[in-house]
Amino acid sequence: MAQNSLTKSNYFNQKVYWLIFALVFLLYGNSIKNKYALDDDYVTVTTPEKPSNPRIEKGIRGIPQLFTTHYVETASQSFEYRPIVLVTFAIEYQFFGSNPHVSHFISVLLYAITCVLLYIILIKLLKNYHLIFPLLIVFLFIIHPVHTEVVDNIKCRDELLSFLFGISSLHFFLKYIETETKKFVLFGILFLFLSLLCKRTAILFIAAVPLTLYFFTSIKLKKIVLFTVFPILAFVFFTLTKNLLTHDLPKIREFVFFENPLYFEHGLLARIPIAFYTMGYYIKLLVFPYPLCCYYGYNAIPMSGWATPFFIISFVVYVVIGIYALKFFSQKNVLSYGILIYLAGVFPFANIVQPVAGIIGERFIYFASFGFCIATAYLLLMLLKIDIKSKSAFSIQYLTPAFKIISVFILLVCSMAIIARNKQWKDELTLFRSDVKSFPNSCNLHYVLGNKLYPKIFSTPNGAQKDSIIEETKYHFNQAAELMIDGVKKYPEDYTNLNNVGTIYINIFNDGNAAWPYIKRAYTLNPKDRMIPFNYAFCYEKRNLPDSAALYYEKMITNNTTNNAVYLQLHEIYLKKQAYEKAIICDKKGVKQIPLNAQLYINLGNAYMLNKDTLNGVEQFVKAAELEPNNTNLRAQIVNFLKSIGYNKMAEEMNKR
Repeated sequence: MAQNSLTKSNYFNQKVYWLIFALVFLLYGNSIKNKYALDDDYVTVTTPEKPSNPRIEKGIRGIPQLFTTHYVETASQSFEYRPIVLVTFAIEYQFFGSNPHVSHFISVLLYAITCVLLYIILIKLLKNYHLIFPLLIVFLFIIHPVHTEVVDNIKCRDELLSFLFGISSLHFFLKYIETETKKFVLFGILFLFLSLLCKRTAILFIAAVPLTLYFFTSIKLKKIVLFTVFPILAFVFFTLTKNLLTHDLPKIREFVFFENPLYFEHGLLARIPIAFYTMGYYIKLLVFPYPLCCYYGYNAIPMSGWATPFFIISFVVYVVIGIYALKFFSQKNVLSYGILIYLAGVFPFANIVQPVAGIIGERFIYFASFGFCIATAYLLLMLLKIDIKSKSAFSIQYLTPAFKIISVFILLVCSMAIIARNKQWKDELTLFRSDVKSFPNSCNLHYVLGNKLYPKIFSTPNGAQKDSIIEETKYHFNQAAELMIDGVKKYPEDYTNLNNVGTIYINIFNDGNAAWPYIKRAYTLNPKDRMIPFNYAFCYEKRNLPDSAALYYEKMITNNTTNNAVYLQLHEIYLKKQAYEKAIICDKKGVKQIPLNAQLYINLGNAYMLNKDTLNGVEQFVKAAELEPNNTNLRAQIVNFLKSIGYNKMAEEMNKR
């Protein structure tokens, strides 16, 4: 009889697994056709015609390098350690190349697997409750719109993998409690180690594992302490691995005020109001997830003060739920557990321990949302007077009409919200345009949207469409500049923001005089930055002082800069002066420092030609064509040029190649 009951239970659970997969793919299936979006270029190759992520381009053979470098490696930034995430992208690139649809499919698949594993864990933890309880928790987790960023943003694979490996670790620790088979302890430590190698926020499981065992198992307190040690061991292994493999790498992470002004507020008292505002906003997002935003940041979220109503309400709410969780802690109350998991997940991102990029981020509460779903499911079942302690078999008849109506309503509303949000994540331009409508005061959204629109001006034919793009670009840069100038007044030491304001005036509004005070101040604060010295020199050009500009460009070249713009601009100044030999010297240094830049070889070729050195000029043009074999336009220009100067045989050979 017991065997028959077990068979029925397994059969039911298998149907639930398939139902979870079907629901996840139904809700997120339309995201698979999306393209690359926000920050995806940090982790994979987003431009196959001109790859910009050399570590990922190496595919499988580049994996060893991924364990000895930072997660983000750019010309100006180098930070975090998440090698497992990059390894998955390298393997994916090896077999599928640059394909966002494959990446999106993997995201949806990982989310579906996570939800199935959550269900498996919950039916173990809640074995003394009616099956409707774990089912409702997983149902709420699956359909919560706040998870769209984690699933839709390819870069958020770190969140997906870290949480998946983290709950896998919990699963194996629970298996050990059931079977007392020691290998499961090793698996638990291993998977938590993998979780940390995906994202350091997996440290939350150091609290979650013993907390879960305390609430849902009968093991003694002494043994629970041991299960605090096991996760700490995983963290120690992670720290040793990271320090051993990256100990000599410089960590460079620059922050700008419009990411989070709290980077420039050093007093704890200044952080407390915004911390409670942040935590209050997270509850708002979980209860009413609209509107959503890919990047909140300065002015999208007001800098709350002590006397603001939202701060007071948030403070009261957190005090009340905190007191409740502690009061019923000893009784092992499930609602208390859900609250504590939520608090553990939200506190590190509340801007009180340290500021977080963007002030608020939907991805930051992925872990916390699990606790929220537990608490919400419990309260909903209590409110609808469904006996969750009943041992009766699951059946639709068991559910009250009110529960059915509310469940269908939540499913329909959340499904529409998720499917609509997936469409907004289609690509960066669609995403930024959509979100800036909901958050018109977000400095960063205006800035990134302006940067995204700007190149389209040059690729759009003259006409009404181009005029429209120009106006849209100017509008967003103007909005960003106004908000940045407000930041300059509040945080005058933020040289990155000063540089950004100056760059907008130089490049967008072609106003060197307006840019000068900002660029000059930025240069005074940080003359060794990669871009600020260039903008300082370029500002001289815009103010019609080419000799002063050349002086600073030459200074950067003497310091072996790898900023190709320096060589390009100095080349143009020398050509206008007909100083061709100086241009040759400049361009030679450029190709030495940046040997893979075709434009520098073209410039060197032009300088040689103008200096009546045809042979050397042709040689540089050929090198440029070899660097970009797929650039048919460049090859055609060089072929035509070779023919025009009588190098017909070389032109024919290049055509054949």
